[in-house]
Amino acid sequence: MLSKRNLTIIVSMLMVLAVLVLCGCTSPSPVPTPGTNVTDDKGRVVAINKIPERIVSLSPANTELLFALGLGDKVVGVTDYCNYPPEALNRTKVGGITNVNVEQVAALNPDVIFAASLTKKETAEKLDSMGYPVFVNDPRNISDIERSIKNMGQVTGAADNATRLIGQINASMKAITDKTSALNESQKPTVLMLLDTYDFYVAGSNCYGDDLIKIAGGKNVAGELNDYATMSKEAIIDADPDIIIMPVDQYSQADFEKLRNGTDDWMRQLSAVRNGSVYAVSSDPIFRPGPRVVEAAVAMAKIVHPELFPP
Repeated sequence: MLSKRNLTIIVSMLMVLAVLVLCGCTSPSPVPTPGTNVTDDKGRVVAINKIPERIVSLSPANTELLFALGLGDKVVGVTDYCNYPPEALNRTKVGGITNVNVEQVAALNPDVIFAASLTKKETAEKLDSMGYPVFVNDPRNISDIERSIKNMGQVTGAADNATRLIGQINASMKAITDKTSALNESQKPTVLMLLDTYDFYVAGSNCYGDDLIKIAGGKNVAGELNDYATMSKEAIIDADPDIIIMPVDQYSQADFEKLRNGTDDWMRQLSAVRNGSVYAVSSDPIFRPGPRVVEAAVAMAKIVHPELFPP
């Protein structure tokens, strides 16, 4: 049975968020021809018969994307985990990520529902059978974000805002990579993104966390693992990263303090612990690939290369 903390980590990891510069989105432009067919991230062709006026989001990442596209006024339902932007807290709650209240969703009479990979298949099929279009939008890494924004813009009639948002994100990310791409391998410290100190979940290769480490100018010591995975305590000690970064929320703050203070004997074997190079970052931008990618990348870059990104 998963603990609440573990469920929070897994949900956040797979979900797989608006930066201040993104606030200039205008009202969405209409879809030229209603009846558009759009392919979602599960490869399903979803028919969109009209411009949605009532939208339900079944993941925090999708909620953040919707608000970043200027569609917050159309969002009528969100999950219990949707906490950003603050306006999302005022929307009707339709349950958790994996335990969606189908009746509550139906009561909201949505024109489209944005789901994620953790949305149960039977939930999506039930809603679809009730006549509510279900579109799975589930970016897993940085390269997926642009596609997700384009798809959401096409589905909602906010294509112009989607184009604008992508341009803003790309410009801000380029300002970061212009600095870190010039680094040679010897200038890149080894980094471990560690999610907890009991199951030892880490960011391996081919995931959002790995992308952020590389963009920040670091080398991922867990790169031999694929996606988010567990890494043994012994392997962590053997890798001995220069820097350890922990995404932290209200549930994991104590776990972070434990590592930073070297509470357990094995922790004190790590150079990062002895050298004071264990850092916390806000977990939501790190775990939700979306419009807050710039916020996440800047936070990482300031840790990995403070000489390039001063406070």
